[in-house]
Amino acid sequence: MDQHRGEEPQPGSGLPDFSSPSSDGLPDLDAERSPVTLGEPSERTLRRNRTTMLAVIGGAVVVLAVIALVLSQTVFRSVLEEPGPTAYQTGQRSAEGQSEYVPDPEDPDIAPPPPIFTQAPTTDCTVPQNTPPPQPSGPGMVRGGGLEYTNPDGWGDGWVAHSLPYLTDVGADSRLVEGSWYSVVNLGRVQFSEEEGGYPGLEAAAVAIFQCYATTSGVLSHFGENPEVTDYRSEVMSVDGTAAWIVQATYHFEDPDMLESSSASIVTSIVVETPNGPSALASDVAADQPEHAQNLEDIIASLDVIE
Repeated sequence: MDQHRGEEPQPGSGLPDFSSPSSDGLPDLDAERSPVTLGEPSERTLRRNRTTMLAVIGGAVVVLAVIALVLSQTVFRSVLEEPGPTAYQTGQRSAEGQSEYVPDPEDPDIAPPPPIFTQAPTTDCTVPQNTPPPQPSGPGMVRGGGLEYTNPDGWGDGWVAHSLPYLTDVGADSRLVEGSWYSVVNLGRVQFSEEEGGYPGLEAAAVAIFQCYATTSGVLSHFGENPEVTDYRSEVMSVDGTAAWIVQATYHFEDPDMLESSSASIVTSIVVETPNGPSALASDVAADQPEHAQNLEDIIASLDVIE
């Protein structure tokens, strides 16, 4: 066994010596893996990189410009064009879907009455000589001039018409309101003097009789100097199939305590083209007494033209 141990072999003989790094055997891989220093990038590479970067930035700018343009034409434009809240001038405010209110200049509640409803008459209020009226056609009837009406229930208290402006052949009746105050309806034949130019026609005659009746029949003494006037009208109408004109208004007493049961009167004038010349109705009736006001409507509805 010992003979196999022998002596160590000598250099230069047998296998090569791999223990030395300088050996001519296998290559030294560790030496090849040592760090390598890269050189500086070339000018061409730098130009290419700058071109790429500029292209990216330019593209981004273009995209942002397009987005800004779109927003300016849509969102921003609508916001800028929408007006802010404004205050309307008085009288110009209205609601969509609702009709605009337009005041009626003839509405007695918001407008003064026309000049014909003045307390001072615009004529001389000439009083012709009165003559007795013709006899009515039957009991419960009242006649004056060429007109006749039927007395409603509650009437028949009697009334003596001494004289009235522009009326003759006057007949009348009444209904008591209170004390010495009555609702009265007069009928008579219309007569205008030649000095005043004669009969002026339906409308002008009705206006004159209305104004004069209100100022001479004792009504004005209760109205006061500046009475309130409502429910006025001046218009054409027909009486028993004959052309006529009515002037009417409600006068409110300035002193509402003048009477206990009434503070307003309906003053009415109606001129009718009757066969023997024009005839007229002139009246004042308690406006705030429902039965009296209805009686007036019934009397007007019952008017007959007498041949």
